[in-house]
Amino acid sequence: MHRGNSFFGLKPRMLLLCILFLPWLAFADTLPSVGFYYGSGPVPEAFHDFNWMVVNPGRQRLPTDFNQNQQVFAYVSIGETTPGDARYQNLPESCAMGTNPNWGGKIINLAHADCRSYLLNQVIDPIWQQGYHAFFMDTLDSFKLVDTSPAAQKQQEAGLVQLIKAIKTAHPDAQLIANRGFSVLPEIHQDLVGVVAESLFKQWNQGTRTYTSVPGSDQKALIAELRKVQGYRLPAIVIDYMPPKLNRQGWWKDAQKIQSLGFVPYVTDSGLTAVGAGLREPMPRHVLIMYNSTDPKQYSSAFANGAMPLEYLGYIPRFQRLSEPLPAKPRAGEYAGVILWSDGEPVKDVAGISHWLDEARAQGIPILLIGDFQDALDEKTYMDFGMNRPTSREVSALSITSQNKNMSYEMPIRANPRDFLQLRAPADSKIWLTLKSPAGDIEDAAAITPWGGYILSPYILTTLPNKDTRWLVNPFHLYREAFRLPEMPVPDTTTESGRRLFMAHADGDGFVSRAQFPPYHIAGQVYMHRILEKYKLPFTGSIIVGDLLPGDRGLYPALAPLGSKVAREVFRLPYVEIGSHMWSHPFDWPAIEAGKDYPGINLPVPGYKFSPYMEAVGAAKWIDKHLAPPDKKVVIDQWSGDCEPDAQVVGLAYKAGLMNINGGESTISKKDPSITAVPPIGIFRGKWLQVFAPDANEDYFTNQWHGPYWGFENVIQTFEMTNKPHRLKPIDIYTHWYTATKLASISAVDKVYNWVLTQSITPIYVADYGHIANNFFTIHLAREGQGFWIGGAEALRELRMPTSLGTPAIADSQGIAGYNPSPNGNMYVHMDGNPSVYLALSKNPKPFPYIVSANAPIAEFTAGSDGFLAKLKGYVPVQVQLGNMQNCRARMNGQSTAIPVSGQLQSSAHDVTLHVSCSQ
Repeated sequence: MHRGNSFFGLKPRMLLLCILFLPWLAFADTLPSVGFYYGSGPVPEAFHDFNWMVVNPGRQRLPTDFNQNQQVFAYVSIGETTPGDARYQNLPESCAMGTNPNWGGKIINLAHADCRSYLLNQVIDPIWQQGYHAFFMDTLDSFKLVDTSPAAQKQQEAGLVQLIKAIKTAHPDAQLIANRGFSVLPEIHQDLVGVVAESLFKQWNQGTRTYTSVPGSDQKALIAELRKVQGYRLPAIVIDYMPPKLNRQGWWKDAQKIQSLGFVPYVTDSGLTAVGAGLREPMPRHVLIMYNSTDPKQYSSAFANGAMPLEYLGYIPRFQRLSEPLPAKPRAGEYAGVILWSDGEPVKDVAGISHWLDEARAQGIPILLIGDFQDALDEKTYMDFGMNRPTSREVSALSITSQNKNMSYEMPIRANPRDFLQLRAPADSKIWLTLKSPAGDIEDAAAITPWGGYILSPYILTTLPNKDTRWLVNPFHLYREAFRLPEMPVPDTTTESGRRLFMAHADGDGFVSRAQFPPYHIAGQVYMHRILEKYKLPFTGSIIVGDLLPGDRGLYPALAPLGSKVAREVFRLPYVEIGSHMWSHPFDWPAIEAGKDYPGINLPVPGYKFSPYMEAVGAAKWIDKHLAPPDKKVVIDQWSGDCEPDAQVVGLAYKAGLMNINGGESTISKKDPSITAVPPIGIFRGKWLQVFAPDANEDYFTNQWHGPYWGFENVIQTFEMTNKPHRLKPIDIYTHWYTATKLASISAVDKVYNWVLTQSITPIYVADYGHIANNFFTIHLAREGQGFWIGGAEALRELRMPTSLGTPAIADSQGIAGYNPSPNGNMYVHMDGNPSVYLALSKNPKPFPYIVSANAPIAEFTAGSDGFLAKLKGYVPVQVQLGNMQNCRARMNGQSTAIPVSGQLQSSAHDVTLHVSCSQ
């Protein structure tokens, strides 16, 4: 299995010299994962999981569009023209020896120098000029279709060798992969970095347009040729072709069969447009949600209710309003699933949506229909799905005849005759809810079907008289079963180093308000003395610039000098991170961004006119200049008011290097005990993520600061209910400075801190969490060997996985520091921030020392033959729990440390270098 990039950056001859001196087994362990994409348009994101990528060259697939550690090979047809490719349109007629009957290309006479020159100058060179410095040479053996005599074939082979030598002469740095060309391999192997052969076990017959198995005799013959390739110490790459099935069923099994022979596999569809399975099989993490709500996205049920459970399962919701142009044709392996979420609004392009979903089903992408979708699809699509269109019919009464355990999730389902739709589930479905009228009319209202699943309104969610919402179906299990989600480790934003993340932040409101109890200091000062200096935990504090502007420029001229003095004291504290709560605290962002101006739309800062730049960036710069100590700057914007900034404002913050937080907020409690009160990680404003605050602030728990003022202690209920039965959010003590104006409210904050100290936590700053939240949406996962490869996990360093996958084999992994059982039956696995991580799994891994948990992020972990080196960089004195410590010794920051039976080590330092070595 490949867990490095040893092929990258090497010149071909230098690479070959390295390979020639490697033992074969060592060479095999450095084989590159290889992917092929011949489609048009941008390459699907999952292809970034491969080390080598072969693409059809084009402006949307340039090498600069890929990761720096990927080698991009341009597809080029050598032995025949590619129909429709302008590069071949001026090929001299004398160079055409015939036509490929299946593909329609003209077979090129490689024996003629003029034809070779045309290929070099008119085909290869223009692609080189586009920036491609590596080529996959296809159709090398096409001449065999027309030149059948041995003498003629020898001439063609000699011409092929001369062409490849000419390419290397013109472009010495070019890296070349050949498709077959076995007969000339002795002459060209030194010019290649790999050889491809198609159809070892599974093949595509272009003539009959069918997928078939390869006869055993052909398999043996091809294996013999591939062994010769390996004899030259070149990667032998095999492409097998299989039909798209639900979730690429069977592709990974075939890839592993190829790999077991020592070859680099790639299993794909006939058009090579699917995200295939190779040494790595990318795990699609995106779920496309097509919705038709006319409300802003954040208020649609698809987003407000449907997104969070998907994110918990490790998936990325991608929203597509049905009134917008449909996305490009879906490709197998591109999406983990597609949801059509209809709230009953009319759908205009029924034919287009129906056709798109038909194509998705044909590509093996699971589909889930939710809501009032009966008029969103055409009759043909319902027929293709094996079901009739849901039809409204009057019934006198309605009763539930059967329901799955996943129904009546947060409230019992009640059948209402007014909602009846006659519908029978497709054959071979698992029916979750069936209702029946006295006359025998049947409604299969929810089912897991052969192509995915569906659930009809009103059996998804219900709204209570007080406007609270409840799930009627278990959304976690609905997604798992409808999409046939595989067991895999998922990126987790709630936990780090095996312990629940903890953070705290205060918005700038009320910083200069007077406390209503002796000695009547301003709120910022009270908060500093009663909370910050007492607990010395990471804290992010912000101010509103308008509150502290001096003289007649500010809102509080008399208090600004004192407020500025206290702000400087707060920001000097070593455990305080600086945030900005804007210049004028906009309350209604959409209105003020639209140019509206009315009393109460923002704070009336004298002489100030709203400016997106001044709110998002200017305020932070003012704080840096006037309040921040020399060694600190503002690192985060804390959105104000309704927390609905537009893409321009959020983008300004990111471009200025500022993270952001606020909006969303979990309000689940005994008062509203539903996961519908737990929002997603954030919302994308254009391409920018607005990071939601994990938990609600005291404003919610005190009824918008009308009392009870001790109400914030109920946030403990939120912390508990977002920990079990699913850990959905980290702990965030989120307040405003004005909570320090009343004894009851600041005492509630103190009580919450005391509760937090009883928990197993890893304290971080809110800006750290912002980076973790962003990283959730960029991490890549792929099957590899007996485990998983994780790419791009730098800020987010925790995985959550079912124990049924096995136990991390630390010695065989890379970038995996340890693991810890969760309170909910899963396992947390700790990564070290390396951008390329390999998690090896085993049912019975050999004993090896590891980190069970720590209260600090793990910045580095290197396993050796007898132990490990780890670096932990935290914000409090480090505690670390170790496992498998029999016969082991430890050194912390160079000092020998006895390992107690408990495995618990402590240090007074925030940053620790830990060496553990063990004897046999």
